[in-house]
Amino acid sequence: LVRSKISPSVLNAQYAVRGAIVIRAGQIQNDLKSGKGNHPFDNVIMCNIGNPQELGQKPLTFHRQVLSAALSPSLIESNTFPKDVNERAKKLLN
Repeated sequence: LVRSKISPSVLNAQYAVRGAIVIRAGQIQNDLKSGKGNHPFDNVIMCNIGNPQELGQKPLTFHRQVLSAALSPSLIESNTFPKDVNERAKKLLN
């Protein structure tokens, strides 16, 4: 992979979470930090970007590992993942 062969669109791609809700949430966070405003809560949970850990959920490790093993079956025999992951991936592939 050589940078000169990559599309400029890919090189210039950005992931930015934006929009009115995110902007407002940022304003409220600033209010809370500075002691302004009259909000009935003391923190903002940013759950708009698909981060379940922000809400205290455990990472989806098992599901991600099974998907990885199913997409690259050589990982099943390499003992990269726990036994239950390998068993589930084998079941899905059969």
